[in-house]
Amino acid sequence: MGLLTRRKATPPVTHPPLTPRDPQSPWRWWVCGVLMLATLLNYMDRQVLPQIGTELEGPYGLTDARYGEVAGNFALAFAVGSVFFGFVADRTGPRLLYPVVLVGWSAAGLATPLLANPGVTTHFERDGEPGSGPFYWLLLCRTVLGFFEAGHWPCALLTARQILTAKDRPLGNGLLQSGASLGAVLVPVYVLVVRKLGGGWEVVFWTIGAAGLLWVPVWLALVRRGDLDHPPAPPADEDDFLPPRPGFRWGPFVRVYLTLFVIILGISVSWQFIREWFPRYLKKSQGFSDDAADLIVPLYYISAELGCFAFGVLVRWLVAGGRTVHSARVTGYTVFALITAAAGLAPVVGGGWLGVGCIVLAGAGILGLHPCYYALAQELPGRHMAFLSGILAAAGWFVVGAVQKAMGRHIDAVSKYDPAGSYDVGFVLAGLAPLAGLVALLLLWRPNEAIARG
Repeated sequence: MGLLTRRKATPPVTHPPLTPRDPQSPWRWWVCGVLMLATLLNYMDRQVLPQIGTELEGPYGLTDARYGEVAGNFALAFAVGSVFFGFVADRTGPRLLYPVVLVGWSAAGLATPLLANPGVTTHFERDGEPGSGPFYWLLLCRTVLGFFEAGHWPCALLTARQILTAKDRPLGNGLLQSGASLGAVLVPVYVLVVRKLGGGWEVVFWTIGAAGLLWVPVWLALVRRGDLDHPPAPPADEDDFLPPRPGFRWGPFVRVYLTLFVIILGISVSWQFIREWFPRYLKKSQGFSDDAADLIVPLYYISAELGCFAFGVLVRWLVAGGRTVHSARVTGYTVFALITAAAGLAPVVGGGWLGVGCIVLAGAGILGLHPCYYALAQELPGRHMAFLSGILAAAGWFVVGAVQKAMGRHIDAVSKYDPAGSYDVGFVLAGLAPLAGLVALLLLWRPNEAIARG
């Protein structure tokens, strides 16, 4: 009888479902993926002009000097936007601000091809500068583009800080930043495909601008109200190298902020010079065809993509091996700054394919340094992090703007008698600039000091 008695079933063990705020929830990595997509769109809109700029030189008078002016205005607008959107992001949060900046920069991209429309550009002609309308329309569109694109970074960094713990931020920031190189890889390939299919450069601007508008509903569906209100609690065994302490301390803040200032200047000048001028260097200085340049430029950004992920993986590996978070970051910065220095060797080896190889290698170093900077900047006081990081970004972009305009004039002048050497100064500067940040990090940053949090 006992054998025939049905045993009472043991109820299965159930666990409460993970909420988005749980540090173990996969939701945070989905959000990082959407941040990467925003960065990808940001860079695709930004990178179209460097890739097709030589095609505008003849019909629209886009000389190196004028190109430098356009790049410089983009940088200055980016600087202003960094401060403005940083200030707004701290007060409103990124959830609703993010769609605004996506729509703003996508609209600027969509409007850019109107430089080929005389009905528009005649209103921008300057007295004494016949045919200048297209240039000034382009200048306006790129200025608006730079202003709104600046809003991406305060929103993205604030989002990453609110969903990731300190140990995961280098990898999360690497995923976020990797969208830059991925977008820049896709642009030259896309330009080549459009050209082979018989489409003009206008098609590239229109389609990429339209794609940016499709990001907005994805973001609003994934990130709901309240999801970004509080950062996750760190695991008990996590070494957060700036432990919270009450009160604000000016000494540590000044040292940290000065370190971040030097780092952002170095990596901004390095990355932005190569991003803006590498396609023109290949075509005008080294004699590569448009099609060849469209295939070479992606190699640089593939290298950058690998470097961006490699930094986050390296830091996690070093921390797993017993290093503190700060020690792992400093080691990573040292390694990647030395890799970046390869760009300075391009003129030394005489350019050509060997020089291209040096620049491609440097891409891994430069973009690898970005997630390190973001992780350090995310240790600023949380209440004002977006605004404080916006000021740092503005400082970097103001310097970049001045460098781009100066390099445009320098390249225009030198190319008249030495086309092959007209970019040498820029590549040496790009290779060595991040080393200043390493010196500041070693001398000024004290890992056991806290500024204040909240």
